Amino acid sequence: MILWDILEEHLNEAAFLWGQWERSLRSPRYVLREVIDGPEERLLAHVEGLCEGGALAIERLLRPALEEEDTGFFCTAAFTLLSDSMAAHLDTLLDGFDEASEQRQSCIRRVLELGGGEALTARMERILTEGTAPASVLATALDALSLRQPHSRVELKPFLSSAIPRLQAAALRAVGRWLSPLDTAALARPLDSPDASVRDAALVAGLLLGRRAAWSACRHFVEARVPAIARAALLVAMGGQPKDIEMLTKALDTPELQGDVLRALGTSGSPTAVEACLPHLRNPKVAHLAAEAISTITGLVVEGPFRREAPDNEGDEDDAPLIPAPEDDLPFPDHEAIEAWWKEQRKRFMPGTRYLHGQPMTAALILEALRQAPMLRRPALALNVAIRSKGAIRLNPDGFAQEQWAQVSRLRPASVSHPSQPYSDFAQTL
Repeated sequence: MILWDILEEHLNEAAFLWGQWERSLRSPRYVLREVIDGPEERLLAHVEGLCEGGALAIERLLRPALEEEDTGFFCTAAFTLLSDSMAAHLDTLLDGFDEASEQRQSCIRRVLELGGGEALTARMERILTEGTAPASVLATALDALSLRQPHSRVELKPFLSSAIPRLQAAALRAVGRWLSPLDTAALARPLDSPDASVRDAALVAGLLLGRRAAWSACRHFVEARVPAIARAALLVAMGGQPKDIEMLTKALDTPELQGDVLRALGTSGSPTAVEACLPHLRNPKVAHLAAEAISTITGLVVEGPFRREAPDNEGDEDDAPLIPAPEDDLPFPDHEAIEAWWKEQRKRFMPGTRYLHGQPMTAALILEALRQAPMLRRPALALNVAIRSKGAIRLNPDGFAQEQWAQVSRLRPASVSHPSQPYSDFAQTL
């Protein structure tokens, strides 16, 4: 006998927890273990309860939930359907995909990255091999497949030469994840693309493959202060030398780039970056980002005497996003207290040494941070590890936390180059 009220409760609770879990993956308030034991455990328990409803629950609850506008209901229903491991459910989700709203497409991309088994993986491979689906479907299948499967026989060349940015960017991300061969011309074209998503994917793929052109492009984009600088700035901060960090700090003079550059500087580990961030503690628009960068490098916890109430931003309400960003949960710093603290502590931080959470940065410390650092910092850490392992270590910071924990627990520092080694040392292939 099916207890429909219990199944409906599972669906309602899972829909609510889906949003909580997604936010926790980027939150400055959670660490990995807390995500596992908190929203993720509860979410998966309710999904398991829905799965026990079988075919009747699919028809009565899950398929109708796919018509809901609410992201939590749609994602929960779609993910639970994929858990049934039937390839037919994939066709249900992809039917009309090209005409769906961007929000609906984003939800489908997300659940395809997370759910389903071998039958769904094989179905996506067939979609890509046939190559007749709309470009948006091909890009979605390619992104999901390259995240789910370490290697594939899918031929990427047709997608790399696509004139559609979404598909070309997905192909470049797959190149990086699969370490697929990429000739010089095939990398040069996307590095020169007017589309930022294509350029960003090419930068990462090129660095993973050890291409000097990718590193040169990173530095060029920062030096030229091009728009949409976030990914290039992050890569320069993680892999650059002191002169590169100096180049980044100079980019702080450009107001529209300050947010992206401050986010990047926290990953540099440089005491020079701390000095550059201090004046921006006095700018209420980016003070929280400057404090987060300082905290990441020095280990200072922005609480107690180092924190104060954020000023009212009544005049900025019209510009506020409908969905709060994870960084909105960062504490607002007391600039005077942090400036005084740094004046006392700066002698501990040696020029030329990189630091993470107040300790000299090592491969072992980076791997430990993947377990213990706030979730907001983990995507940059995971990318750094991927490049420093030359693509051998591929961690998806958007995946289920319990899977991430298991993967990180198996990693060894010997697989990762020392953080003092600049990315230019990896970029030897012409």
